[in-house]
Amino acid sequence: MKRKLIIPLVLLVALAAAGAYSMGWWFHRDAALQGSGTVEARNIRVGSKIGGRIDKVLVREGDTVEAGQLLISFDDQELQASLAQSRANAIKAERGFRSEEIAEARAAAAQAKAEYEQRRNGYRQEDIAAAQADLDRATADEVRTRLDFQRYDALAQKDLVSKQQRDTAEANWKMAAALKQNAQHKLDELKRGYRPEEIASAEARYHQTQATLEKFEHGSRSEDIAAARAALAYDEARYRERQVVAPSAATVEVLDVRPGDLIAPNTPVATLLERDQIYVRIYIPETEIGHVHVGQKAEIRVDSFPDQTFSGSVEQINQQAEFLPRNVQTREERVHQVFGVKVRIADSSHRVLAGMAADVKLNSAS
Repeated sequence: MKRKLIIPLVLLVALAAAGAYSMGWWFHRDAALQGSGTVEARNIRVGSKIGGRIDKVLVREGDTVEAGQLLISFDDQELQASLAQSRANAIKAERGFRSEEIAEARAAAAQAKAEYEQRRNGYRQEDIAAAQADLDRATADEVRTRLDFQRYDALAQKDLVSKQQRDTAEANWKMAAALKQNAQHKLDELKRGYRPEEIASAEARYHQTQATLEKFEHGSRSEDIAAARAALAYDEARYRERQVVAPSAATVEVLDVRPGDLIAPNTPVATLLERDQIYVRIYIPETEIGHVHVGQKAEIRVDSFPDQTFSGSVEQINQQAEFLPRNVQTREERVHQVFGVKVRIADSSHRVLAGMAADVKLNSAS
């Protein structure tokens, strides 16, 4: 009889112990900070700073890409020409001018100097003497033709010569008088010398050619070389913008461009979701936020894989409290203030995707 009573008593004690253990586990589980949210991924909007006409589109929406992978390329003919010109200018600035260019500049400076000295010193005495001789000949011709005209004019009045002969003699005299006048003007001009503005123009040209010669002989200035290098670096940077590459491992979320499209500078052409930057944001009551710290370990479960736990850690804690969003359910009343906590998910298998519902449990021991 006693033995029959002992068996149920043992069973009752075992059930009580199991119940106590179970209640203790549930209390421990409920004591841990928990929250629910939706998995999110950091997105990147990529594009080109220069834009242009799209040449190739190498990926599609939904494709997974690696860091540095080419996504889109632009027509680069103009960029290539500009880059080639900048490289040539930079090489020329560093090497200096060629010997032929220096010789040409030296010859131009010598010629300009001779012209300036000629105008400053005036015409040579030989030129003035020649002009004086021309004037003397013109004067003699004028005198001769004038006397011939006077003689023919007198004879014509007596009808000893024809009127045509008299007119021819008059025309010869007037032509000789004009030639004499031109010779006199030329002599006067040579004696006066060059005009001041002609001298000033020759002097300016001489100084300009001399400065060009000195520039060629001394080579490019350091600031000219620096400017050429800066222009080359600028064109190289622009040339790199002919391609849009993935900055990190990601999934192509949005890509709505086609070859031939014209894209304005600084216009995003694709949206990428970083595969290694997934997280879920939960909300912790103000009374419990003191138990949360950055780096704290967490366990995450998603509905798509109910039998698997993913690890994570607290990456960010909002510094300002807010009222609990209406789409988040906790045991606390909605009027209580909470702090947003960003928990980063470690998933090397990339099975956890943005948009999945997730439950987060923060480990108090971490």
